[in-house]
Amino acid sequence: MWVLIGCTILGAALMLAKTTRDPVLYSATSSGLVRVGNAATAGEEQGNAQLAEDKANLYAFLVSKTPVAAQVVEDLDLDVPPEAIAGRFSASVDADVNALTVTAIGTTPEEARDLANAVVDAVVVVAQEIETGEENPKEPALTRIIPLEEAQLPGAPFTPNYESAAMKGALGGLGLAYAFLIGRRLIDRRIRTTKHVEEATGASVLGIIPKEDSLGRSHRGVRGDLGKAAESFRQLRTNLRFVDVDNEPRKIVVTSALAGEGKSTVSSNIARLVAQAGTPVLLIDADLRRPMIATTFEVDGAVGLTQALAGDVEIRDVIIDSGMPNLSLLPAGRIPPNPSELLGSLRMKQFIDDLAHDYLVILDAPPLLPVTDAGLLSAFCDGALLVQAAGKTQIEQSQSCRRILDQVGSRLLGVVLNKAPVKGASAIAYGGGYGGYGGYGGYRAEYTSREAYSTAGKGRRRKEAKAKAAKVDKVEKVDTAEKPSASEKAGTS
Repeated sequence: MWVLIGCTILGAALMLAKTTRDPVLYSATSSGLVRVGNAATAGEEQGNAQLAEDKANLYAFLVSKTPVAAQVVEDLDLDVPPEAIAGRFSASVDADVNALTVTAIGTTPEEARDLANAVVDAVVVVAQEIETGEENPKEPALTRIIPLEEAQLPGAPFTPNYESAAMKGALGGLGLAYAFLIGRRLIDRRIRTTKHVEEATGASVLGIIPKEDSLGRSHRGVRGDLGKAAESFRQLRTNLRFVDVDNEPRKIVVTSALAGEGKSTVSSNIARLVAQAGTPVLLIDADLRRPMIATTFEVDGAVGLTQALAGDVEIRDVIIDSGMPNLSLLPAGRIPPNPSELLGSLRMKQFIDDLAHDYLVILDAPPLLPVTDAGLLSAFCDGALLVQAAGKTQIEQSQSCRRILDQVGSRLLGVVLNKAPVKGASAIAYGGGYGGYGGYGGYRAEYTSREAYSTAGKGRRRKEAKAKAAKVDKVEKVDTAEKPSASEKAGTS
């Protein structure tokens, strides 16, 4: 958008600057009817009309020639060479009435008017000299121009035209901007659409997460203020459950191509939402180089996974409560000098296998391309969830990620397209309309805990039960009213 706006303004400004250097010129127009002789009969009149048409075309041809300009200089007593003003004259012919229209350009209104009027007389003189071969023919001219409309003083110069120049410059700048953007898009190798993702990785897109300010903060939206991204994360949670219904994954590695694509944000929020749905979840900070989970959930991460792998503590002793129902955390602990060896060890595999019996284990792993940690982890897990940043991740990087996962025998569960634009032209490529969810009951903020869902459900069920009970009571009253009493039966007997 800014490229289009900037180039449009720049083009208009450049054309205006160029136009200020153009001379101030005025234009005046005079016209006349071309007539030949005096016809006495209708036949002569028809012949003269055809001749007049030919003469009018000849005059229009001669108007911009040097001989006519020389005659104008002589008639007006100008102190300029004929060649200097010959290009200022132009003419057109209306063949229906044999009318000749002459336009002259001058540096002043008076000069333009005088030139236009003088050309009409000069062209007849020059044409007669050409036809007779005499400079001053003694015989009167057979053809004459009857003035129809003499030139008037122009009210304003026709150039420089700043409005027209600005419009042309703006259109030119806009065209160049579009050409630049189209060219850049053709050579752009960044992931921008779901089609790019699917072609590069061969996996489906499980979720598209829009850009949201709350996701860029230190808590990464785990407090429940996901804004427009709330429904997108719920959709991701649903899609993740149905990746493989028969063999539901219990050990999931969340990784990305490079740092800064939002893998920690995705892993934290998907773990929280799955736990909120009632499944016990353990979120492990397996990024032993740049751990983020402890900071995101604001817990103490001094002791964690690395101490358990080193044998200093038991693995279940360092699992801490997140403060949210069904969600437990395993921080990274102290940053070790050999993270790849620790994460790829047999002890790490045993820990994950053991914990997977009690939890859905989600591992926030380092990026795939810079280091081998994520590849090692995904080798003994059920699959990997790959996070890609829209407009940032290169297609070649996505292809490399898929190749690494295939080499270690890991399964790519799907791709999360993160940081998708919600406004502007690019939003069309990602489906757009993230703000439209408000019409379905206002997904502006999530429930902060599972109890909120339970309370809402109890209230609804209680209301439905009360309505059902009222309906049953009404039916029973009707039945009682219609059924005859014992005294009525006795009287009948």
